[in-house]
Amino acid sequence: MRTYIKLFFAGLVILAGSRFVAATNQSDPNNREKRLQKYKIKKALGEKVISWLSDANDAAGAECDRLADSLLRLEEPGVSSYFIAAQIANLRERPKKAISILEELINKHPDEKAPFITYPVRIVGRFWIATIAKQSGDIAKAKNVYESLLSILSNTENVKGVRDKGGLMMICNLYSAEIESLHLKRNDLALARLEAVQQIRKPSGRMGAGYDIYKSWARYQHTKLSKGKTQAAQQMEGHPEMISAYVLAGTQLNLCGMTATPLDYHSSDKRINIVSDVLLNRIINNRTNPIDRHLAMLGYGFDQKYKKNFANAEKHLSALFQEDSYFSPVAGIYLARCKKAQGKTAEADSILEQVRAKYPGYDSAVTELKESWNKSKNN
Repeated sequence: MRTYIKLFFAGLVILAGSRFVAATNQSDPNNREKRLQKYKIKKALGEKVISWLSDANDAAGAECDRLADSLLRLEEPGVSSYFIAAQIANLRERPKKAISILEELINKHPDEKAPFITYPVRIVGRFWIATIAKQSGDIAKAKNVYESLLSILSNTENVKGVRDKGGLMMICNLYSAEIESLHLKRNDLALARLEAVQQIRKPSGRMGAGYDIYKSWARYQHTKLSKGKTQAAQQMEGHPEMISAYVLAGTQLNLCGMTATPLDYHSSDKRINIVSDVLLNRIINNRTNPIDRHLAMLGYGFDQKYKKNFANAEKHLSALFQEDSYFSPVAGIYLARCKKAQGKTAEADSILEQVRAKYPGYDSAVTELKESWNKSKNN
C-alpha cells in the first residue's frame, strides 16, 4: 500500500540532494558554482512557499515571486526551474504568467524529459498548460492545446520519449469530450471523442489495465450523455482491482501538474504535502472541471484514509459517492472501508448495499469485500 501512496504524492519529485552531490563532484569550479547557486535558490523557494501557504505570510509570498523569477534569470535555468517557476505562478493565481513560462520551456527544450514523470517536455508542458487554462476559465486555450496534443500523439511515427501514446490520447479525448459537452454544449462532438477512445488499441502487459479503465470510463460517459445518468450507472462495469482507479488518478494528476511540486523536496520543513493539499483542494472546489475534481476527490480521500485521517477521508469520499461520477462506486467502497476501520460495521454494510443497488456492475466487488470481512471476523 505504501507504494501506491508514494505514486500519488511523488508527483514532481526531484531528488535535490543526490543531484546536488553529483553536481558538486564536477571538475569545473564554475559549473559547481552555478549548480550551487541554483540549488540554494530552489531550497530557499521551497521554504518560502511553505511559509506563505501555511502561515499566510504575504511577505513570503512576494519572496516566492522574486526567487522564481531569479531562477529563470540564471544563465542555464534547466527544465526543472521552468516547471518550478510555472508552478509558483499558478499557485500565486497568475495563470497567464504560468502558461507563458511553460510555452517558453516547450520552445527551448521540447524533447528533454520532464524531471518528475517519464515523458518529454513538449507533452507534459502542454498538459500543464491545458490544465491551467481550463481551471482559469480559458476554455478555448485548453481545447486548442488538447487538439495539438492529439495531433502530436496521433503521428504514425513514434513520438520520441513517449512509450504510451494510446493512454495519453485517451486522456486528451476524455478532457476534450468534457469541454465539448459541458462548456460548448456540443454533445455530438463529445460523443465522437468518447467513441474514439474505444478505437485505441489496448497493449499487452501491465499497461492494459489502465486502458481497460479508460475504455470503461469513456463508455460510462457516452451512456450518460446519450441515455442519461441513471442508465449509465446501471450499465457501469465493475473492476475487481479497486486500487487501479486510485493509481490511475495519481498518475493523471501528476501528469497534469496537480499534485506535489519539486519545491516540497527542497525544504527541510516536515509539512512537505502542503503544496499538494492546496492544489488538490483548489481543484475539488472548482466544479467547472468534473474530471479533475473527481480524480482529486478520489486520490485525496484515499490518501487521507491511508493516513487514518478518517474525518477528512470521509468528507471527500462521501461527496464523490453522492455525485454522478465514474469513480462514485469506488469512492463508496472506500467510504465503507473507512467506516469499517472505525468499527462502524452497520454503516459500512449500509454503504456497500447502496453501491450494489445503484451500480449492479459492482455486485461481485461488494460481495467479495463483505465475505472477506466475515471471514476475518470468524477467524
